[in-house]
Amino acid sequence: MSAKVRPSVTISLDKERHLLLDLNAMVSFQEATGKNLFKESVAKALARDMSPMDLRALLWACLLHEDEALTLKQVGSWIHAGNTAEISAGIMEAWSKAIPEVEAKQPRPLAKSRRAG
Repeated sequence: MSAKVRPSVTISLDKERHLLLDLNAMVSFQEATGKNLFKESVAKALARDMSPMDLRALLWACLLHEDEALTLKQVGSWIHAGNTAEISAGIMEAWSKAIPEVEAKQPRPLAKSRRAG
């Protein structure tokens, strides 16, 4: 069995960092904000109108895989008016890598029943 590549996104903050929106990041974000990224309504709301608190928490959560000692306040100090668009784009790219688009829904074939015979 081959190892899977972790779909990270490179971003420049205090240094080069890599955003990874895996299950651990989603849980960390939920613990920090109370918002469940598995809920489609939450994900859509964040894509439309992300608050500064959500941006900071999501960036922090996506960086924890590299450095578990990072704090929300520390990560927040790296965000400023000049890089918010880049950070938002990086988070959206990490999201799309974590949750690939599903092709048009196709009905699943029913499992064939096994008959003794």
